[in-house]
Amino acid sequence: MKCDECNSKENYYDERLGEKVCSSCGLVLVQGMFEETTHILDSKGEVIHNADNNNLGSIITGQGSSKYNRFQNPITPRHITNGLIYCNMVLSNVSHSQEVKERVERVYHELYSSLKGFTRYTYENRATAIVFYVLREMGTPATMKEVCSEFEVEPKLVRRILRKINSHYKNSQTLISPEYYLKKALTQITNDLSFYNQSLQVLEKFEKIMGNTNRSKSYYASICWITSNIFVREYTRTLIAEKTQIDEKCIYLQTKILMGLIGCKNVKEIKGKNINKIGV
Repeated sequence: MKCDECNSKENYYDERLGEKVCSSCGLVLVQGMFEETTHILDSKGEVIHNADNNNLGSIITGQGSSKYNRFQNPITPRHITNGLIYCNMVLSNVSHSQEVKERVERVYHELYSSLKGFTRYTYENRATAIVFYVLREMGTPATMKEVCSEFEVEPKLVRRILRKINSHYKNSQTLISPEYYLKKALTQITNDLSFYNQSLQVLEKFEKIMGNTNRSKSYYASICWITSNIFVREYTRTLIAEKTQIDEKCIYLQTKILMGLIGCKNVKEIKGKNINKIGV
């Protein structure tokens, strides 16, 4: 019998559960308690099985993905474990958040059990698509290039899986936190925590004004430059442009637009002012 998951022809019969299981990936090939006969004695008359007297059993919890023995130790099917290992390998390059990791595990279990055609894709492609989806869902996305880099998978195929995932969860797109993009720009400029907190205040100010307007990369660089002027910091427009690799002229033009939204002509007018009183 050939495994649909990994194409291996090697399998074994789990006598206690009555399942034929793939030896390579752990996929259950056949379920049926009476398909094979279990003998208590071997050919020499030795006892090879003992009655469990209700001491053993399986408890299915959560999404039905994990089983527990009588010592309450989890026994996760091998094919699920393998999939999560691949997910963790992708995650190691883009996020170390425990919350993200737990969400990735839940999504993997859900898709494995209910998304048609999910197992047709390789572990590498599944893991890449799920990690990319969860990062965007939780507002802390990485780029497609960054997520695909672990296994060098084809982005076109990953996007195909993403469309299926979005359709499964009935959402065509996920919201991305502006704070994430600002943080990304700030990490390129400095590791100064106080400047980071000051920039968040400025971002919050302009987010209320911007509404649903599209935001470019220069928008977040401009927020940094505006912050530097309001709080009289040392980060110049030239420095910010060099660190973020964004054209200085683009930052200047974007800043001019933002200044217009609060009734100012240029950043010199806001130098040293109270952020909460600007534009009031």
